[in-house]
Amino acid sequence: MDAQEYKRKRKREGSLVMNKDVYGLLGDLTAEVLLEIIAECMDDYLYVFDLQNNKMEISQSALDRFMISETHMRNAKQEIMSAVYEEDRTMIAKHMQAVMDGKEKVHDIHYRWLDKNGLPVWVNCRGVVIDDEDGKPGYLVGCLNETGNQRRADNVTGLLGGMEFCAYLRSQKKPVTTGFLMHIGIDDFAAVNGTHGSNYGDYVLKSVADCMKECLSGNQRLYHLIADQYVIVDLDSTSMDDAIQLKKKIGEKIDEFIISEKYEVVFSVSAGVIDASTVAEGYEECRKKFEFSLKKAKQMGKNNIYFYRQEEYERFQRNGRIISALRNSIANGCEGFEVYYQPIVDCVSGRVIGAEALMRYTMVTEEGKEWLSPVEFIPLLEKTGLIIPAGRFVLNEAAKMCREIQQYIPEFKVNVNISYYQIEHGKIADKILAAVRDNGLTPDCICIEMTESGFMDMTPAFCKFRKVLEENRIQFVIDDFGTGYSNLHCISDMNPGYVKIDKDFTAKAMSCERDYELFKKIIEMVHSIGIRICVEGIEKEDWHLKMKELQADYLQGYFFGKPCEKRKFMEEFVCNPHNNGV
Repeated sequence: MDAQEYKRKRKREGSLVMNKDVYGLLGDLTAEVLLEIIAECMDDYLYVFDLQNNKMEISQSALDRFMISETHMRNAKQEIMSAVYEEDRTMIAKHMQAVMDGKEKVHDIHYRWLDKNGLPVWVNCRGVVIDDEDGKPGYLVGCLNETGNQRRADNVTGLLGGMEFCAYLRSQKKPVTTGFLMHIGIDDFAAVNGTHGSNYGDYVLKSVADCMKECLSGNQRLYHLIADQYVIVDLDSTSMDDAIQLKKKIGEKIDEFIISEKYEVVFSVSAGVIDASTVAEGYEECRKKFEFSLKKAKQMGKNNIYFYRQEEYERFQRNGRIISALRNSIANGCEGFEVYYQPIVDCVSGRVIGAEALMRYTMVTEEGKEWLSPVEFIPLLEKTGLIIPAGRFVLNEAAKMCREIQQYIPEFKVNVNISYYQIEHGKIADKILAAVRDNGLTPDCICIEMTESGFMDMTPAFCKFRKVLEENRIQFVIDDFGTGYSNLHCISDMNPGYVKIDKDFTAKAMSCERDYELFKKIIEMVHSIGIRICVEGIEKEDWHLKMKELQADYLQGYFFGKPCEKRKFMEEFVCNPHNNGV
């Protein structure tokens, strides 16, 4: 049955019975006939892809437009791949395999087809998968429409959007060697919407766009990306000073708008700037870099401009990889995390009386395993909130280890470092009490270490935390004393079990007479208010002897032992009979 015959049949019999299933419909009509009928009503290129037989029917108009040999393709996969732009073939092949395997039921992808001249044309290919009676993918039915030639402006600002911005960058025939891309974001735009409503927020978006348009020269283009973000493209400028001046002009125009609104709303914009030559690296890389630059500008504070720096971007990318690895490790039972222990000794006898539990992490990469410094990964744990499960892992491991060692050293204690994030968000006090209870320890066996500078932040959560520790007789230790405020009055109020003098302070005192006298006075003052002292950073025997003269209580440092894994700690400092003094 050809198309004309079908039309005559439909005219005779009336409209189609709508409850007929799709398989019956396709049984009555060939895909070719269906396409001819429907294509008369649309500008899109329609297709039916027989997945099991690798056949495809597509609108005749597609044959005239693209690099395909016929509308009825008997080797559809090969034919289509030859028409797809080379850079997009891997992506399409991967997606189509997922469709064939039944993993994807919807097809909606932007990519490029080659026209009759061999030039790439951006298209949006959409379709749905129709299964056969056995539930296997049978047909992919859909349409393909061109997007590269459409100039779409959003309804709020009237500016062209991200797709057109991308198309413009890709249209550059020659390598871009001059100019800049400026990624602009409104500072605290969420507060504008929250206070004044979305309608007024749209008004602000439109007004900001108008302000920026007034500042542009003839060689500059402005696009509205998403929400409160815009991008200005200047491919001709030879100096980054031009970007600074443009940002200044935009700021002045926005100030004029704010005044005209009688300060109904007050805001500023920040800008991240990258060299336009980055366009040669591809759109995705270009986008990543100018998004990074805007983020850095906002981190600097409001109304700032940031110029892209490669070394900071690489650090940002590395942090992203580390965060991803940390998340995976946490999800897999803290895989890759270890607890190392450094001995704490009695100053007079040199006997091991405890240890500080220290978090260590090994990241799995494509190249293998990489040991990360705590200086690098712990701030990222705190930034992401992952410090809560990671800190809980360290706490539980340290408590178990303490219980085990007490079989050999009954007075043994373990120190665990706690961050302020854990106090504010992690209900850490409950976790500490549970670790003590579950391991059959007395409360004084766990010492909680926090840095000196943190004691200035007397938040309600912190005060509650301190009260719980005091009520349950859990020792509190001030770490890194000497690097912060060194406020004796504050220390007296906190009433810690003892304070730990920072290793850098110790090293200075051991190499400079003036610093040594200061060091000596601090020990005397801390002792005068009835608080004990642990000196960190003891690396030499004569340093140990000086600490005895100064009557320090406890010592910690490489002279006694470096941080090490539990097994090695047990061998060297617990089960070793020479652990009776240094």
